[in-house]
Amino acid sequence: MSLAIAFARAQLGRTAPNPAVGCVLVRDGKLLAAAATDDGGRPHAERRALDLAGHEAEDATAYVTLEPCAHYGQTPPCADALVEARVSRVVIACMDEDKRVAGKGVDTLRRAGIIVQTGLGEDLATPLYSGFFHRLRHGRPALFADPFDQGFDGTLDRVDAAQLDRTLLDLGRAGASRIRVSPDHPLLAEGQLTLD
Repeated sequence: MSLAIAFARAQLGRTAPNPAVGCVLVRDGKLLAAAATDDGGRPHAERRALDLAGHEAEDATAYVTLEPCAHYGQTPPCADALVEARVSRVVIACMDEDKRVAGKGVDTLRRAGIIVQTGLGEDLATPLYSGFFHRLRHGRPALFADPFDQGFDGTLDRVDAAQLDRTLLDLGRAGASRIRVSPDHPLLAEGQLTLD
């Protein structure tokens, strides 16, 4: 799972509107494939890993940082792709809070006879999805004060208090989950900006 988490972490800030997910396929102790959600959110990590592994994915274990999606959007459901590839086991770090997925990916896998384990590496993976879950709950991205501009969907620089709420809601609608705020941003100093 640590390799899947590392792949996901490397894609933070590059996959909006989708979360950065990592997927590793292993069979008989051999690494078959490792992938993350691609830039712009597609293809998803599971699809990329399955494509890399090809027919060798059959009877493999998939380690996935976030519950595989179970809905049709721009791509078919990743849970269905794992079923079609005939993996034997899926290990998931975090369950997805998106109402289109929330438990449905696990249900799809289990109905197909795939062994599912959840929670392995959850403590390490959950911070990767704090912004994504925040956006799902509040409709706006989470704000982080950070001097480094890496792993974010954008930076909140030139916005005044009057524009703040509208800007954050617009960013949330656009799929941004993690927004960087300079630690010396004037709105932080004035107490008008709250970090998540």
